[in-house]
Amino acid sequence: MRGKRLWKRIGSILFAVCLAGITAACQLTGNTVQGGKKGDEKPEEVVIHVLVTTHAWTKDMEDIPSFQALSEKTGVKVVWEQVRSGWEEKKNAILSSGDVPDVFLGGAITDADISAYQDLFLPLDGLIDDQAPYVCNMFEEKPDTRMLATFTDGNIYGLPSVKFHRPDSTSMMMINQEWLDTRTLEEFREVLRAFRDGDPNGNGKADEIPFDFSNNRGLFTAMNLIGAYGRCAEDFSGEWFGMDQGEILFLPVTEEYYQLVSYLHSLFEEGLINPDVFSQDYSQFQLKSKNPEAMTVGATLGWSIEDRMGPDYAESYRVLLPLSASEEMAPYWPSHPARCKYETNRVVVTANNPYPEETMQWINEMYGEEFSVQAIYGSFGIGVEKTEDGYEVLPAPGGKTADEWKWMNSLGGNAVCFASDELDSRLKPPASIALSLEQYRLYEPYFQPEEDILPRLKFTREEADRLAIIKTGILKLVDEKWVKWIASGGIEEEWDAYLEEIGQMGFEEMMKIYQDELESYRQEES
Repeated sequence: MRGKRLWKRIGSILFAVCLAGITAACQLTGNTVQGGKKGDEKPEEVVIHVLVTTHAWTKDMEDIPSFQALSEKTGVKVVWEQVRSGWEEKKNAILSSGDVPDVFLGGAITDADISAYQDLFLPLDGLIDDQAPYVCNMFEEKPDTRMLATFTDGNIYGLPSVKFHRPDSTSMMMINQEWLDTRTLEEFREVLRAFRDGDPNGNGKADEIPFDFSNNRGLFTAMNLIGAYGRCAEDFSGEWFGMDQGEILFLPVTEEYYQLVSYLHSLFEEGLINPDVFSQDYSQFQLKSKNPEAMTVGATLGWSIEDRMGPDYAESYRVLLPLSASEEMAPYWPSHPARCKYETNRVVVTANNPYPEETMQWINEMYGEEFSVQAIYGSFGIGVEKTEDGYEVLPAPGGKTADEWKWMNSLGGNAVCFASDELDSRLKPPASIALSLEQYRLYEPYFQPEEDILPRLKFTREEADRLAIIKTGILKLVDEKWVKWIASGGIEEEWDAYLEEIGQMGFEEMMKIYQDELESYRQEES
């Protein structure tokens, strides 16, 4: 039913376009590269159905000027299906039904989806060569992007993005500098006690939240602290893998994980962690640190100080460098340049797309300079303006942070774009982003060496199927125990049985698949 409704809508658009613009359409010359290859006769008006996943704040796609201009430039009209939330719950039903749009945009599709439903997606290699010079330019300037896009069968099904103004990490720890300072885990405990007991915001209420973090395996989680034990850091995959001396690690079975969870439970037991940490959603997590009545959060994790604390409180906080388990221990902080600067499968074309060449021309323009500079921060006159030397990000209006404004007016981190090194240097970031980049540089001495950063691996369909089965069970157990052991304790008594249960779920097979693909990756890279 969903597909029929959408195609009825497309048919209505086609009919209206033909009535209103048939004369203009007939005047297009054979040299206009809008429908088919240059010199080909232009087909009927091109209308494609695009499903795009966006932030909850993002305005309707029809109202974003850069996408309006893109359609005008390429002659490709778009019927948008915009998903602001709940995509993971909807995705499997859509893919398994086969009733898919012509294009998925904005990170809706993963490598695992392509492995599981490969017949639904169109190999793009020939189209890229014939219709996408900007994409080819990206592959030439950043060869890693071609490796990232190439699937295990040698084909390209989804195209990556190279983002602007990106550090090598995407998580920052911050602390209220007006209150206290700390370097080791035990010093941190003492600081949190002072936050709890000393009424540092001076309002006479016991409303301080000593430590708060995100409640899942995504960004801004307390797993960032595993580097305190000096062996490894997480890889920002959301699945808690890492590496040590060239060997892949699954962090939730390591001794360092055991120590971290034990430490976090001791904090929770003392009332030093937000008691709602595991029941709050992301919006609640963000709102607590921006309480308009008073500063209440002592230490936390986030993308940037301004994004996490808001403009009113940002100046009261500073970066907290990686904590260590002891004064003798050299800590690590998570980093992953490829995950931070590159995004996979930002745009994927389906096999039933009736206009593959025109669609690729539409996609290609997104990798051009003018669309790219608007892709993350917003359209000209709203998020970005042209300057004599290049471009400049416009300041957000009063009451909005730079991050909030960009997510309202663009696809933000989910955008399709190519930030070459040269173009990145010519797009002047907002002051808050420039400051956060400077702050992230403070973490660079604590990053693991490049050889101990797990690359983004591709898996065959068979491997992906097995991993999906194995990891579903393992990660479910990990999630349950992470919450239980931190909030209620019990890791000491249950650890051995937990390891045994993970082993019975196919742990060794999972690790062998990962290690084999890592060896294949290294061979291709060399």
